[in-house]
Amino acid sequence: MPSLEQVPARFSALRCLTGGATFGAGLGLVAALTAGGCRGEDLYFDCGEQETKFRDVADDEGQLLDPTPQGEPYPVALKFSEEGLNRLLEGVVGQDVPFTGELPFVWFSGPGTLHFEATSTPVIELESLEGCPTCVQYSLDFNVVLIGANGEPEGAGVGSVKFRIPMLLEPDGERATILYADYTKLRVQDLWLSAFGLETEEHEALVAALGLFMEEKIQENYGKTELLRLDSWEIGNNDVRLLARKLIVFPEDDTLAVAMQSNLPLPPGGGLEITGTMPLGVPMVVDFDIAMFEAMVERLLEEGEIPRVYNEDGEPDEDGNYGVTMDFIHGAPAGQEFMTSQFKVWRFADGYCGYAVAQMDLDVDFDSTDGISLTPSEVVVIGGQGSGAVAAQEQDLVEENQDVVDTFRSGVADNLATTINYDALAIEGSSIVFETLEKDVLVDHLEVWIDFFVVADP
Repeated sequence: MPSLEQVPARFSALRCLTGGATFGAGLGLVAALTAGGCRGEDLYFDCGEQETKFRDVADDEGQLLDPTPQGEPYPVALKFSEEGLNRLLEGVVGQDVPFTGELPFVWFSGPGTLHFEATSTPVIELESLEGCPTCVQYSLDFNVVLIGANGEPEGAGVGSVKFRIPMLLEPDGERATILYADYTKLRVQDLWLSAFGLETEEHEALVAALGLFMEEKIQENYGKTELLRLDSWEIGNNDVRLLARKLIVFPEDDTLAVAMQSNLPLPPGGGLEITGTMPLGVPMVVDFDIAMFEAMVERLLEEGEIPRVYNEDGEPDEDGNYGVTMDFIHGAPAGQEFMTSQFKVWRFADGYCGYAVAQMDLDVDFDSTDGISLTPSEVVVIGGQGSGAVAAQEQDLVEENQDVVDTFRSGVADNLATTINYDALAIEGSSIVFETLEKDVLVDHLEVWIDFFVVADP
């Protein structure tokens, strides 16, 4: 380590507060914090003081909320277009359309039984349905056959029906939520029938009564039908939760939003403003509050998934003398496809201590699998305290050994990419294949536009 006499006089205490140096390809932040300059009685350089500060900051980072909050603010939202919901429904009901049954019926020919069976896959329509803000409307066509008391067919016909079904969310253990269609609360909205002389226009009261019988029969035969299972991230120690908490129907936008909550704490003012707006032709959007990414990195630092403490060789070492803490992550101005992170690299041993404040951009792009990838940029030192302030002033001090920053950079980029490529959605008996179409980075949130299709398991 250079001695104090080797440090140019311009590194006086007055010059050790601010500055800016691009580390570039030859970054040496570890060397910057080890080099001499500005030594003295100032607590800014005192190793005990700096380690205490570092430990205090590190102890505050990465704590999880317990229990996971129920309501706002929400850090994540899944949004499905009407087309997207119909794809999910088709994957669920492909083998068992929930509209088949028998009803006792008396017609001019005498008592008999109506047998009705769907002839089309149900279509979901997102309508404004009074008294049920989380209901969706199903519509389908069906055939009907009248079987007489002697067991012989006495007539047949066709019909169509629209009924509303409440959607509801229920937890499944501590890490998952299930989206159900609750057929026990189904209500027929509209029924049209043309069969064996029974026309809706001519027998409205009778057809309405038949609709009530249909409601009861479907409610009896079908309970809550699982549409979609939403799991938490598989990341770090798997202690981070992501749970669906609220359904929001936007009939004017033909959108269903699933507001999701996490046990990662958001900073004051954090949380998404969830709207029904979706890009045209895109079946699914995942929307992230960028402030949550800071909390995710802090948690992974706490768990050791991203190393927090390093030795003088830049290797992860709990007994080392270098440490990292986060300041923030936010999006770029409109039209810029990157996020900016700010963090501190601390030195708190061997007689010359402080921290450097550094910024690093994360370019948001696509990887070879069509998922989202993050590419970290060069690191820029913008200020610091103690030895870190010296690093901000003089490029000569930061030209060796960048292992600490390299390890941190890759840990942040890889783990945030895992966070953004959320695909923990499942349909029982089927597989969902996702394709990322586009991404949109804004100052406070990041959207991922996704196409998908459902394939029945063999």
